[in-house]
Amino acid sequence: MESTQAVSQTAMLIASLRALSCYEEDKNIRGIDTLAELFLPEEKRLALHDAAFRPKIRQMIPAGLYEYVIARTAWFDQLVLQHLALHTPQIVILGAGFDSRAVRFSSSLGNSTVFELDQTATLDAKQKIYQQSQIVLSDHVHFVPTNFENDSWYAGLIKAGFDPKRNSLFIWEGVTFYLTPRAVSQTLSKLAYLMNHHSALSFDYQHTDAQHALCETGLENEEIRFGLDECTIDSYLQTFGLSLEKDLDAEALEERFLTMSSGQRFGTINPMMHIALVTRKARR
Repeated sequence: MESTQAVSQTAMLIASLRALSCYEEDKNIRGIDTLAELFLPEEKRLALHDAAFRPKIRQMIPAGLYEYVIARTAWFDQLVLQHLALHTPQIVILGAGFDSRAVRFSSSLGNSTVFELDQTATLDAKQKIYQQSQIVLSDHVHFVPTNFENDSWYAGLIKAGFDPKRNSLFIWEGVTFYLTPRAVSQTLSKLAYLMNHHSALSFDYQHTDAQHALCETGLENEEIRFGLDECTIDSYLQTFGLSLEKDLDAEALEERFLTMSSGQRFGTINPMMHIALVTRKARR
């Protein structure tokens, strides 16, 4: 039976922003995901090539989103490269979308295995574009069709060869927002089981409390449904046997990834945005 799923609008949007960042003049801000452009329709690629039109594209982007994607991409790029340098055996990208790190960092893969999980339509489109672009993937890259809402990702990952006993890095980038609280909880519970004490998980989330409501995407069928309170995220994670190692807020992300060569900030990020780094809590 053929899938009725469509390619994620969010995956296309993020690829567009990553592609746009590759044209930034300041080397501290300029993106390195030069493959992102491959996933865009021809008219969007042509628009990016027009230097006079690129500022107009930026004007159409919701305030803070472009800056956040630049910082978030840089964070996860660095994290993946750090783990590849440590020869972490397994890199798992949950909700991979048009993430191209398995290709961009192929020279650093060594014997590490990359598992990319996402809906069937997005993964199929991604592999087709790689084939059309004559990009040959390493045998260590595995695509795992999945749906986080029905919990099928866990069985699919194990079937694809994932070994819970081996050290792993789990990347959950730009996904939690679109899931129900139940799906997030189920995923974290499974991740805690799959992680050994030398494994790590990093994910981003929106900070919500009595004063802060969830953002709106404006995209049909991809509404924001989940957020966390930064004051209680540690205790929330502990219920799954996980420990919060680092919580980067918007200011920390701006300072680390949006400081230009002049010392000035490239822009600001919505203060609701956070990135967490998590490990498995030691059991007594």
